[in-house]
Amino acid sequence: MSAAVSVTPSSWAKFPFSHPCSFQKIMVMLDTSTILDCRVVCTDWRDWFTASKTVWSSVSSRMVARVLRRRMRTELEQVWDIRLDLLLEMVDECWTEEQEMTMAIRIERATKQSIWCEFDDTLKVISQLHQAFYRGLMASPCVGPVCIFLRSKVAHPSVLKVMGETLARHLNCVIIDERDKEAGVVRQCLLRAMISCQQAPRWVFKDMDLGWLGEEEEENVQQHQPEPEDCNENQISDEPEKLTPSKISFSYILSSIFKLVSGLFSPLTLWRMLTTSQSEVVPVTTILEGDEEEEEEEKSSLYSTAPPPAHDLFPTVLELLDCDSPWLKNMLIKKAGIDKILVVPKFEEVTKHLEDLGAEFTVAGLDMSGTVCQLDCGALAREEGAVVGYID
Repeated sequence: MSAAVSVTPSSWAKFPFSHPCSFQKIMVMLDTSTILDCRVVCTDWRDWFTASKTVWSSVSSRMVARVLRRRMRTELEQVWDIRLDLLLEMVDECWTEEQEMTMAIRIERATKQSIWCEFDDTLKVISQLHQAFYRGLMASPCVGPVCIFLRSKVAHPSVLKVMGETLARHLNCVIIDERDKEAGVVRQCLLRAMISCQQAPRWVFKDMDLGWLGEEEEENVQQHQPEPEDCNENQISDEPEKLTPSKISFSYILSSIFKLVSGLFSPLTLWRMLTTSQSEVVPVTTILEGDEEEEEEEKSSLYSTAPPPAHDLFPTVLELLDCDSPWLKNMLIKKAGIDKILVVPKFEEVTKHLEDLGAEFTVAGLDMSGTVCQLDCGALAREEGAVVGYID
């Protein structure tokens, strides 16, 4: 009789490192939420995910294969193709494991979300511009409308109405390459939109060579670049060079040796050498430095948590919005200020928290009649114990 093989908990904990190929194949077959749950099983599994550099690229490739097999009704094929084209372009731009993880989650989310048709006239214009691109009349295909790439994280009707009213001016935007500004077919579409009595799309011009992830990376690089005023290492000074202790000289060498010897044979140093062994507890400063290093590694990890909310009581439109592209998110921040608009479904609750609202915020919510109202907190005036403001 053959003895049964016992599997101890420790063997399961070491499974990712003892059988890395098998473990990664299992991970690739799971959905993204389950993969993230596997990371928190134990510290060994977490360490494997931290050390792995290929798991999310494999997951992203499988998600792309799955999304290509999705079938849509005929009237929704154009909308789905527009969204799918943008997602595939962003996949080609990924070059880090963090970007691969983000794209895998976005693509999987897109396969589960519903698709609807909106702005039919804009879709006809986009179809004409795509045909012009295929004929070689444009440098790059246009992208839009923007509403195709936006979703709300909250399905509450009041929140959806407030967000819809806030982003109404930008949902019908069409993004065109800057090189196609003077293209004849683009100019014709602009003239038709001006004389049309129907709702015309808004035109946004973008440098398509930067991609849909390049805008965010470029901003991060610019934030880390030092200012020109601080970069004086290549400038030639007109002042005469002063003698400093950093210069190699005979007196400097003697002083250095004297300091070294006096430091080694000081009474405090000798007492520490006699009373302290190497097996003693690590100094508190070393422990603090180690904790700081772990915190820095956690912040720089691709599994770091989301930043804290902009406001303690109410979420912003940006925090409630799920956007496919970082470039589109940055565009809405610049043009609509969605990072400073607080969503309050019941607008009358704002009066209870006026003291907690900063001047940089704008509050948007529904009044008793269901109308969307906005309040500019920067225009509030405090007079004789009362707060006075204008509600739009």
